[in-house]
Amino acid sequence: MKWIKEPLLHFLIIGAVLFLLFGLARGRGSGEAEDEVVVSAGRIGQLANIFTRTWQRPPTREELEGLIDDFVLEEVYYRQAVAMGIDRDDTVIRRRLRQKLEFLTDDAATMAEPTEEELAAYLAANGDAFRRQTTYTFEQIYINPEAHGERLEGFVEKQLAALRTGQVPVGGGGLLPPSFEEASSQQVDGSFGTGFAATLDDLSTGEWQGPVESGLGLHLIRLASRTESSLPELSDIRPLVEREWANERRLENRRRMNERLVEAYEVVIEWPEAPAAVSAAGAP
Repeated sequence: MKWIKEPLLHFLIIGAVLFLLFGLARGRGSGEAEDEVVVSAGRIGQLANIFTRTWQRPPTREELEGLIDDFVLEEVYYRQAVAMGIDRDDTVIRRRLRQKLEFLTDDAATMAEPTEEELAAYLAANGDAFRRQTTYTFEQIYINPEAHGERLEGFVEKQLAALRTGQVPVGGGGLLPPSFEEASSQQVDGSFGTGFAATLDDLSTGEWQGPVESGLGLHLIRLASRTESSLPELSDIRPLVEREWANERRLENRRRMNERLVEAYEVVIEWPEAPAAVSAAGAP
């Protein structure tokens, strides 16, 4: 069913939705007078279904009649409010109506299903968003520079010598854990400070090295392994790519719909003449 993926179809559906909405806005329909409230069998079924889902049982006859009475009152109050223009200057109502219309157009856009070629092209064009970060497995020993003063350099050398011969060094404590297992570059920077992960890229694996400076002080590091960043195969992250592809398509459809809606109106912007008012509004 390739036809369901055609963009033209989606715009036709969106156009039909807008046509229906405009028709409802201009009149109540040919079969219903302005002073007539019709509660159809379909509406009654909908009220009964909502009650059943809420209370886990069907409504009694009396309860159903109460639901119908409440619906009639709601419809009458709604029409009276619209006739009085109460909805026109209410920001909450205006935003809610805009959201409902956006939901309708977004639903039409979600009918499209991407092909493998479209997803592959999207992944290639947006590789940085899906790239797996470099990960590091390493041990670290913290050294507080303030605790050693002028003896810091000699202390570091003794610590490294002890570590390289398998001895247990005199640690300086610290709040960080002594080892990290497959920590991403973002996690490493979050623990040690921005740029620390980049310094680990310059270290060889298997031996104690340092000192490496962080935002906390100095560290002796033994890097066990480093897994370079890579772009996963589409098959490994297809749901994620499909979600982002759909979201981008939804935003693009909404942008186009916004343009089409605004084009149907003549927009007149009356800037305030007072310089103070213009300045307060942040106008250029």
